[in-house]
Amino acid sequence: MSDPYRWRANAPPQAPAVTQRTLKYREKDEHMLRRIAAGVVLQWDQLPDALQDLIIDQAAAVDDRDPAPHEASDIESFIRSVKTVGVAKAPAKDEDSAEAEPEGAKPAG
Repeated sequence: MSDPYRWRANAPPQAPAVTQRTLKYREKDEHMLRRIAAGVVLQWDQLPDALQDLIIDQAAAVDDRDPAPHEASDIESFIRSVKTVGVAKAPAKDEDSAEAEPEGAKPAG
């Protein structure tokens, strides 16, 4: 039996282009989409200008669950205006118990 996907490996690479499509996902998975979007925004300045333009145009073309039109200029302004902050490393479990009762502390009572 031949591989039904063999044509993909031999297909010439195509330049990315804005498509009139949208994503279908479960509401419980929306946090994944937010994480992916945040990852893209955090790497924004490292992306080539042409890819930045494509992503903004695609984002403007995508349907959203909430009926709120967003122009490409609104999306670009948002990306340029968000602030980045460092994420504090979560303490290890051993550190949690050590911090809960400082050394030399006496139990209340």
